Amino acid sequence: MLSIDKPKFLELYKGKKIVDNIDLFYSKPKNNDDLVKNYLISKLWRLNNLYTIIDKYGNKVRFVMNLSQHRVYAAKLHHPRLIILKSRQQGISTFWLIDFFDDLCFRKNLSIGLMAQGQDEASTLLERVKLLWDEFPLSTKQLLGLSVVEDNTKRLSLSTGSKIFVRTSFRSTTLQRLHISEMGKIANNYPKKAKETKTGTLQTIAAGNPVVIESTAEGDNMFKTDWEKAVTNVNALSPKDFYPVFLSWLDDPTCVESMPQVIDDKTAKYFEKIELELNRVISLEQKNFWIMQYRELGDEIYQEYPSTEEEAFMVNRAGAYYAHKYLTQVVKQKRIVYDLYDKNLDVQIAADLGMDDTMVITVFQDYNDSTRIIDEVYGNGEDIKYYCDELKEKEYYPQLNHIILPHDAEVKELTSGLTRKEAFENEIPQAYITVLAKVSVQDGINAVRDLLSRLWIDAKCTYIMKCLMNYTKEWDDKRQVWKNKPLHDESSNGADSIRYLALGRLTTVLGRKTGQKRPRGYDV
Repeated sequence: MLSIDKPKFLELYKGKKIVDNIDLFYSKPKNNDDLVKNYLISKLWRLNNLYTIIDKYGNKVRFVMNLSQHRVYAAKLHHPRLIILKSRQQGISTFWLIDFFDDLCFRKNLSIGLMAQGQDEASTLLERVKLLWDEFPLSTKQLLGLSVVEDNTKRLSLSTGSKIFVRTSFRSTTLQRLHISEMGKIANNYPKKAKETKTGTLQTIAAGNPVVIESTAEGDNMFKTDWEKAVTNVNALSPKDFYPVFLSWLDDPTCVESMPQVIDDKTAKYFEKIELELNRVISLEQKNFWIMQYRELGDEIYQEYPSTEEEAFMVNRAGAYYAHKYLTQVVKQKRIVYDLYDKNLDVQIAADLGMDDTMVITVFQDYNDSTRIIDEVYGNGEDIKYYCDELKEKEYYPQLNHIILPHDAEVKELTSGLTRKEAFENEIPQAYITVLAKVSVQDGINAVRDLLSRLWIDAKCTYIMKCLMNYTKEWDDKRQVWKNKPLHDESSNGADSIRYLALGRLTTVLGRKTGQKRPRGYDV
């Protein structure tokens, strides 16, 4: 039995072996031998046929996966580590509870961790685990020879040798499975616990073993940071990276309301914007639901029932200069890739010496109308020679022929008696130096926004990517509004370097060096 139709099943599981077994869901086992040989070997069949839950109305019902649960399961088949940003009430925590309980019953010698935000939530989770065991078909228990070995307030162990732990923290416990529910709340309320999980528990889980972190958006915290890292690296996943899955309320068939609601002009424009952005139609029943929820939640609806992943963190990104365009024009266009450096192209740098003696150098190459950020060099408390020496160790240094500096590069340093321009000239004599004219910060920001549609970034440039996501306006606590000026923080220096890069491209056009090989005849 499936809750999704056959075309959707084939779409979700395309290329997976599971597609060959779709007939199992439209037939019943003829006898125990047929059950063991053909049905119980399919995890997806087991997930949809063996387990009992208590539904939202308090009734015991057989668990059957909904669309969102199929989506996250299909994602796990693609990559074992998932970070899930979700809207409310999609049954994601329930699904992973059942998925891992299934491993408890059918896999040997696993240690499975379920991490909850608090002790009350942990107790509830354990009760649900025990309900799954109590309602597990007796005939199947007997057929498989399953029995309980240990049952207490913190764990359940079966005769398979596998055990499931429910805790609020695992620290350095070695596990083969881990599910963390509502990581956003944990990161807000127990930041030390969240950090311990990252630096301890996650480090003990071998690559290839499933780890699932899921939550609604809960502000600017470790979950938000980890989500942004996952989105940024989605096209260059390593075994220990997390694959991002976003679950919109629009894909939840229960988010509908038949009672007609009044759609005012502001709300109508919002729906039009989302329909255009997602290229989909929002039904009248869905609109009714959203209006009803908005009446109750206000602007919190964007966090609790986001239409897009950007919307989930909208409160945090309201003052961000580049986040939306960076996500839509760079990340979603798959312009973050490894090994962007091209030995046939000139290399240029844009440098910012910012607050607290922080130096950020953005290394880039131009190809046709596009710009490729190929490296980043940054630090603080060192002189210009230090960073130039670091550049000289790079493979691309012989091609470095252009340096872009801000307007104040002609000011002499008291310690050396040299201007910053002179310091770079002494260290990198082969490079032509452009000192930018003084223009408004807003003009530079506009130049970066224009650049984003033509920008590629090497996946190793994690600091630059973080700056593009988090460069924001300063917040006025007294007036409760965003000021019309940037916040100076750890992201602003890198953002300034990118701003100089964008302005430098507007004022300088460089050709290829004499004798240089013809660039490759294709874009990345």
